[in-house]
Amino acid sequence: MNNRLLLALPLTLALSAGAFANDSDANTSSGAVEKLKSSLPNINGFQVLDSRDGGDGATCITYQVSNDKNGMSKAHAVVQGDEVLRGTTGNTRFAKAWNSKCVASR
Repeated sequence: MNNRLLLALPLTLALSAGAFANDSDANTSSGAVEKLKSSLPNINGFQVLDSRDGGDGATCITYQVSNDKNGMSKAHAVVQGDEVLRGTTGNTRFAKAWNSKCVASR
């Protein structure tokens, strides 16, 4: 009986560590989403479509918001620390970050 307990203990610890890691990822992701939301001029209809870890601690977010034509606009953002880069026309810093941290990490 004691042998079974000793064999089960490492497995239990490994599963617990995995659960805590997932909680940590979720907390990081939700913090990044909140930073993104606070940087948006309009959060009407805001919805996260995809959020995942990118390279170097960045979070890659695909989201949508209501637009001025009563529709939804899909957009992308890279959040790293306190920096929020959103995909807007001509934003080369965003394009570089998205390509190196989000596309390359897939």
